[in-house]
This record gives sequence, structure tokens and C-alpha cells, in this order.
Amino acid sequence: MLKKNIPKIATSFKCLDGHVVRSKGELIIDNHLHRLGIEHEYENTIRVRGMPIKYDWYLPKNEIYIEYWGYHGKDYMKRKEEKLRLYRKGKLKLISVEDIMLKDIYTNLEEELNRYIEKNILKKHCPNCGIELDKRF
Repeated sequence: MLKKNIPKIATSFKCLDGHVVRSKGELIIDNHLHRLGIEHEYENTIRVRGMPIKYDWYLPKNEIYIEYWGYHGKDYMKRKEEKLRLYRKGKLKLISVEDIMLKDIYTNLEEELNRYIEKNILKKHCPNCGIELDKRF
């Protein structure tokens, strides 16, 4: 019996900083945080009002959580709403990254980060190589 050539699908991706993430979207976000020089932790669990939340990223210096909402199934959306409710109840700073934001994650994520981080602390970086851009950009 011949085996069909079934393409192998990657289920984990190694980031520039060594984190191993679960999707290409998470890879893009994690690498961008790394390029910006932002200290970040990937996937851990915290408790909010006695309920566990497994976050995607935590920025310890600024006490900001980042969630990447990369799926859209019924059960996933229900869990998303529950997590959002817990973040609100815990009065935690949260940046929600929707899949559509990946089209221009360099601008979108930096705008969201600047809402919580001291004004202009984030420098603009080239989306291709990560080099800091000067004031012309």
C-alpha cells in the first residue's frame, strides 16, 4: 500500500529570542517585541478573582498583558469573552491583537503599546530589518 504524501504542518515556531510559540501570528508578535527591546514573558498562568487565565505575553516592566486572538470558532470566542471579562474585573492592562492587525503589526502594536508606555519611549523601527529609524519617519 502506498502512503499518500501528506504535507507536514508546523505546530510550533521558534522566535528570535528562543521562545517557542504556537502560530505564525504569535511568531510575528514575539519577534517584534524582541526587536523593540521590550522584555516579555510568553505563556504563563495567572489568577484573577480565583480564576486562572493563561496569557499569551506579559510585559513585566509595564505590567501589560497581550492576547493574540488568532482563531474564530464558537468555543474559542466564548473563551475569549470570558478572558476579556476577567481582565476587566482584575483591572489589568490588556492589549488585544486581532488577526487583521497582523497586516501592519509594526504600526498597530506600537500604537497600542504607546497607550500604556511612557509617551514616545518606543522608537520607530524598520519592519524588515528592525533598525531604528530617525525622525524623518
